[in-house]
Amino acid sequence: MNKPLAILEEVSTGYLSEPVLSKVDLKVYPDDFIGVIGPNGGGKTTLAKVMLGLIPLFSGKVVFPGGRPKTGYLPQVSQIDKSFPITVREVVSSGLKAGNNWFPHLNKNQRKQVDAMLEEAGMSSLSSRPIGELSGGQLQKTLLCRALINHPQLLILDEPNTFVDKNFEEDLYRWLKELNKKMAIILISHDIGTISPIIKTIACVNGTLHYHPSNQISEEILKVYNCPVDIIAHGPVPHRVLKEHGHE
Repeated sequence: MNKPLAILEEVSTGYLSEPVLSKVDLKVYPDDFIGVIGPNGGGKTTLAKVMLGLIPLFSGKVVFPGGRPKTGYLPQVSQIDKSFPITVREVVSSGLKAGNNWFPHLNKNQRKQVDAMLEEAGMSSLSSRPIGELSGGQLQKTLLCRALINHPQLLILDEPNTFVDKNFEEDLYRWLKELNKKMAIILISHDIGTISPIIKTIACVNGTLHYHPSNQISEEILKVYNCPVDIIAHGPVPHRVLKEHGHE
């Protein structure tokens, strides 16, 4: 079996003295495609920050058996300041930054690397466009190019289908399936029905973490997810049917 890229052992953390995650265990392997689901405020983004080393732990530890893997991160679009005067090319190039230099001087090979990344994403014609003029899908592609430019071993995406149209979402998931042949992927999403066909396993995060070694969405998972939903599967894409909510 492949050696894990990362191992979380009894990890508890939060912000200031407010706990968010408690005693989380998780192993991430090189060929994993993990869908992270859970209610708002349950700790999904906090889990990503733990993996990225952006938040101190209250207790437990994170181990990287082969050394810290090269990691690409696509944050939530809501965290991006679209008024910042920066172009698509500059955003992607910043993924090659050294130290605190956000606008590194690129050599010839690095410029070719950026060109190839933009070409792969179908963004070459928009390379000089300011990010404030991009659609939601175009901005997500730009940020994903930045996350991929250094050829990561692990890719973490936080709600990548937010503020995008259905066509972009379908293109994104096709792209991710191809990328998973070369890297591990952790995909955080609120849309459990949409991501089910492309992920391999599920991690339910709601203060704690419950790992399910398949992509099948069961009644047990939905209880952990804390959402009153039934799943009825029709072909490859599951459809969701809401139960009645209680009213006084």
